[in-house]
Amino acid sequence: MNKTIIVSIAMVAVGGSAFCNVQEERLRELENICIYVPSDDLEVEETIPTPDYIIRKYNVTTNDVLGDLRSLSAKYSLSETNDEKRLAREQAFMWIGHYGGTNDLAQLESVMTNSADYAQESALFASFCILEHSPALIPLVMSVVTNSCVYSSGLRRRIYIRLLDICTECYTDMYINDPAQQARIAAFFLERAAAERTDSILFVDRAAYELNPSYRHSQQRRDNLAALRPPGLTGKPAELYNARQQDAAQED
Repeated sequence: MNKTIIVSIAMVAVGGSAFCNVQEERLRELENICIYVPSDDLEVEETIPTPDYIIRKYNVTTNDVLGDLRSLSAKYSLSETNDEKRLAREQAFMWIGHYGGTNDLAQLESVMTNSADYAQESALFASFCILEHSPALIPLVMSVVTNSCVYSSGLRRRIYIRLLDICTECYTDMYINDPAQQARIAAFFLERAAAERTDSILFVDRAAYELNPSYRHSQQRRDNLAALRPPGLTGKPAELYNARQQDAAQED
């Protein structure tokens, strides 16, 4: 064989090996970012790492990092018992929410609709993040808050809270300046204020009147609270509900 050809083949092999080594190193660093746990010492100043560090260090694209995150999310199984490996998978899904797009929704849905999957919440909030400016966010949230078989009461409550947060300017990390989306969310809470039957009734009631000020002292709110009041309320729960009904009865 021609010596030039042999040298060329050898160079390709070395180059390919070097590329694989760099990619493996990059994936290891990305996993370390995913399992990073901030210090609980409030006096410690630290910069929490993100996948942006990988983009800068290795001079790769967002799509490259997204591909790495997809690989990491598939690396460990649902039966994984190691806490760090479970955290790596959960956080990989969360970062997919920041770097991914609608092409990732099918994979995320398969995880978030599996109540036996420890990454369920991570996949759900990743989907939320991808859709936060889309009209499709409302059907997503509706599918969660109306499904007590797949989603726990705590998770349904957290998705309500996250939805309100993106309309609340004081929550700067969550707030989005998107009037069209905020109008959709306001309408959603107004709809749910007439239908919520769980222990989130009063949260939904508050969200509805905060986002729809004219609702606060309306006959519609009075009727909703009367119809949705759980039977047999006593003690503190009764006091809280009474206060809401009294607030609704006040005149503007």
